[in-house]
Amino acid sequence: MERILLQGHHPQALAAAEIDVAATIDAASISPLQWRVFTLTLIASIFDGFDTMVMSFLAPAITKEWGVSHASFGLVFSATLLGAAIGAASLGLLADRVGRKNLVMAAILWFGALTISCAFATGITSLVLLRFLAGLGLGGAFPNMLAIAAEYAPARRRSTIVSIITWGTPLGAVLGGLLAPTMLAVADWRAMLLVAGIAPVLLVPLLAIGMPESIRFLALKHGADLRLRTILLRIAPALPATSATRFVLPERNVARATIGALFRDGLAAGTILLSAAMFTSLLLSFMLVNWTPTLLERAGIPMSDAILGTIILNLSGIVGSLAIARVVDGRMRGSAVLALSYLCAVASILCAGAATMIDGVPLVLLMASLAASGFFLIGSQITLSAYITAFFPTALRGTGIGFNNAVARCGSLLGPALGGILLSAKIDPAHILFAGVIPGMLSAIALAFLATQQAPAPAHLIKNRGIA
Repeated sequence: MERILLQGHHPQALAAAEIDVAATIDAASISPLQWRVFTLTLIASIFDGFDTMVMSFLAPAITKEWGVSHASFGLVFSATLLGAAIGAASLGLLADRVGRKNLVMAAILWFGALTISCAFATGITSLVLLRFLAGLGLGGAFPNMLAIAAEYAPARRRSTIVSIITWGTPLGAVLGGLLAPTMLAVADWRAMLLVAGIAPVLLVPLLAIGMPESIRFLALKHGADLRLRTILLRIAPALPATSATRFVLPERNVARATIGALFRDGLAAGTILLSAAMFTSLLLSFMLVNWTPTLLERAGIPMSDAILGTIILNLSGIVGSLAIARVVDGRMRGSAVLALSYLCAVASILCAGAATMIDGVPLVLLMASLAASGFFLIGSQITLSAYITAFFPTALRGTGIGFNNAVARCGSLLGPALGGILLSAKIDPAHILFAGVIPGMLSAIALAFLATQQAPAPAHLIKNRGIA
C-alpha cells in the first residue's frame, strides 16, 4: 500500500491509502487544536499540583488546631503520595488498554470530590484516609495528562511542551502559596480545601467538550477510526485523507500492555535507571517543598518570608525547566545534560543550607540560593518527566509513565515523612538541607549511567529543533 509521509506543504493530488500519523504531526506546524490540548492539560495539571501540595500550606494551621506533631502530620503528606503511587501504576496501565481521555476526566473528578471531603475531616485519622483516596485520582490523572500532551506534540518540541505541562505541580504550589495567607486570614483551612476541590470538578465538563482522545492511541488501536481523519485534517489541512484512508503508527506494538513489557526488548535499562532517578529526585524535592516553610521558620525566618521562599523555589523551577528542556529537546543524550543539572542542584542546596546557618544573613542571599535550588532541582525534575514520555513507545507509554510515576512517588512519599521525622528530632534545618546531597547525587549518577547506554540523536532532529 502507498504510505504518505507528510513533508512540508507538498501538494497531494491523490488520496493516500495509508498515512503515517507520527510523521504528519512531526512535519506540520503546531495547530490551534494542539495548542488547545496543551492548554487544557496544563490547566488540569495545575489543579493536580494545587491539590497535591495544598496540605503543605495548611499544615501549620491544622497541627495547631488539632494539637498534632509534625511527624504525625507527615502521615497526611505520605498518605496522599502513597495513593498517588497506586493510582499512577494502575490507571496508567489501564489507559494503554482503554484510552486516556476518559480516565483523565474520571481521575480529576475523583480527586476533586475527595479534596472537598477533606474539608469535613474531624481528626488526623480521617484526614489521612481521605488524602490517601484523593491521591488515587491525583496519581492516575498526571501520567495520562503527560501522555496525551506527548502524543500531540511534534518530536522537535516534545520535551519543551511536556515540560510546560509538568509546570502544573509548581504552578499549583505557587497558586496555593498565594491563596493560603488570604484564605487563612478571612476564613480557615477548610475553606481552602473547598476551593481546591471545587475548581477541578468544574474543569471536567470543559475537558469533555474540548479535549479529543490521544491521536496516537487512536492510530495504534483503531487505524481506520474516522475520528483520526477529523483530528489530522485539523493539524494538517492539506492531508490527502478520505474515509477509506488507514492511519498507521510505525512503532512496535504489544498484544497487551503489562508491567513486564517495560523490561523487555531493550527497555529494561532505561526503565530502571529513569525510575531510580525520579525516585531520588522526588524524595528530595518533596521533602524540600513540603517542609521549606517550616524549615525556614525554624531557622528564624518570619513565616511570610518562609512562604515566599517556597514560592520562589517553585517559580524558579518553572524557569529552569524551560531552559533545561530547550537543551534536552532532540538529544537522545539529554540524560547527560540532566545529570549535570542535578549536580548543579546539589551545589545550590548546599549553599541554601549554609545560608540558614549564618545569623543575620541577608534575605536576598537566602532567596537567591533557594531560587538556584529550584532552577536546577525542580527544573531538572520537570524536564526528566518530559524526557521519560519520549522514551516509551505509544503502546506502553501510559504503562511506562505510570510505572515510573509509581516508583517516583514512593520517593515523594518518603521525603515528607523523612522531613517530619528529622524536624521532630530537632535536627538543625541546615543539616536537613545538607542531607539533600545524597538523593541529588544518586539522580545524577543514574542519568549519567543511562547516557553511556544511548546513542546521539539523529542529525535531522537536532537540525529541525528551531521549527515551530
